[in-house]
Amino acid sequence: MQAYLLKKQNGKLQKEKVVIVKEYTVSPKDAPQSVRNPDQFPNESKEATIWVVGDSTVSAFSDQYYLPREGYGEELAAYFRAAVYNLARSGASSKDFTAMPEYNELLNGTDTIPALGNSHNDMFLVIGFGHNDEKTEEARFTDPTGDYTEAGSFAHSVYTFYVKPALDRHVTPVICTPIARLTGENTWESYQGESGHITQDITIGDRLYRGGDYAQALRNMVMTLKKREVNIELVDLTEATIRKNIALGESACWLHAYTGARKEKDHLVLTGLDQTHTNRYGAKMNAYLIARLSRQEGLKLGDYARRMEEPVYEKDFDTAVNPDYVFITYKTPTEEDMRAALWPAYKDTDGRVWRGTVFGDISSDRISSAYFGAETEENGITLHVIDNNGKIAGGSDGLMFYYQKIRAGSRFTLSAKARINSMFANNQVAFGLMARDDLYIDSMMAETMGDYVAAGVKNQGKKVNFGRKSGTIVESDPIADICTDSGTEVELKLSGTSDGFTLYCNGNQHAAGFDYPLTKVDPDYIYVGFFVARNCSITFCDIHLWTADPRTMP
Repeated sequence: MQAYLLKKQNGKLQKEKVVIVKEYTVSPKDAPQSVRNPDQFPNESKEATIWVVGDSTVSAFSDQYYLPREGYGEELAAYFRAAVYNLARSGASSKDFTAMPEYNELLNGTDTIPALGNSHNDMFLVIGFGHNDEKTEEARFTDPTGDYTEAGSFAHSVYTFYVKPALDRHVTPVICTPIARLTGENTWESYQGESGHITQDITIGDRLYRGGDYAQALRNMVMTLKKREVNIELVDLTEATIRKNIALGESACWLHAYTGARKEKDHLVLTGLDQTHTNRYGAKMNAYLIARLSRQEGLKLGDYARRMEEPVYEKDFDTAVNPDYVFITYKTPTEEDMRAALWPAYKDTDGRVWRGTVFGDISSDRISSAYFGAETEENGITLHVIDNNGKIAGGSDGLMFYYQKIRAGSRFTLSAKARINSMFANNQVAFGLMARDDLYIDSMMAETMGDYVAAGVKNQGKKVNFGRKSGTIVESDPIADICTDSGTEVELKLSGTSDGFTLYCNGNQHAAGFDYPLTKVDPDYIYVGFFVARNCSITFCDIHLWTADPRTMP
């Protein structure tokens, strides 16, 4: 099968034909052909104003992946005669979006964004939540079973925080049910579960998170409100994206992001398929579906749909490829490599064996027991580092890391208590739990390494819960105030799914902004564990790792 690699030559993009080896493959000749919409569009001289809120399937991104992510909110202006203001936030649910700066910008405006309702044009609020309302976390979860009058329900959250403010300001709310997550089987039956936003009851501790059909909750709300003659519109993107995926067959994968690619002799291997997030081609497809469906359903929004053609592989896939992508050469450490590390193995109380390594921006002659140490105890392990070795800094990292290797995309939860024995005042000192893309065994790596997320403490306790994405440090919004005195104990937890990560540190919980996949360097595995950097001594105890992948069990 063939596709094209974009290369920049003499300042221009050139196509190089390559073979792609991957579970999902498609030849350009098999790709869908254009579907022309012959309808005439009224009021072509008029323009609407559209505000957009939602999650990562709607939002903008700044990825350096081979096929970077892009949400459909970024492409709506190409399919509607409208000024579009995309305020969607990666990682947001309909519940916690209200505490984010973007919600305040929606209601009150900025120098460049009018406040909701502040326009002389016909006005619409496109609402695209659902993916993160399903997360079994207190800060984001909403119940799919209740109707829009029941506090705590998904429908109530969407109605209270978005529909009602829009109606109060004479703005038409347009509810978009969440796009489907691509399944490997890509059959109608395979979408009758979490990929189609139908969840099951889950009990965590003494908290029951009710399951249900998130898309249907929105359909029911809109149907009820319309019977009461409320000015509200619905675009069923869940059903539309399922049908589109099935119609495209194997080629549905080309609508989605791929975090990496590598060259192998005469072909190109794409790695890190993101089954949740679309690339630019997929974002265009979903924006087109909104325009087409709003037109077909006779919605007021449809009056502003442009004349357009359905996006197609031949024309639109090339625009989704990152022309500046840097191909990565990386070899996953072998079991032999891991066993050869300098540091003692540690068996936790669950019987799981953890291995250690020191790597990153650290001189090779300092990767030794003179500067790093690991002492095991009955219910924990103490890690320490001295003499300014390692760091979590703006341009590079160096750390001691005890880890488990698990399959990329696995659902997992890692928890531990961290007792501070000593921690010196330096903004590059850090400790905590980490999940990362790549692993190196006792090696100096002066350059910035792969992506990671960390539930932990840095900047002398003023910053908690952070990460690195495409070489840039990602920090949670608020400034923390964690005591770093000797004897302080910090509660840590790090949870992950195929959609992203949630970080907990002493009651500080963050998820928004940490939903980037850790598959750019190593597409098959991620490495989860606990770390220290620079001048500190930390005892990690009560370490527990749960994962849905049985291959990680001891």
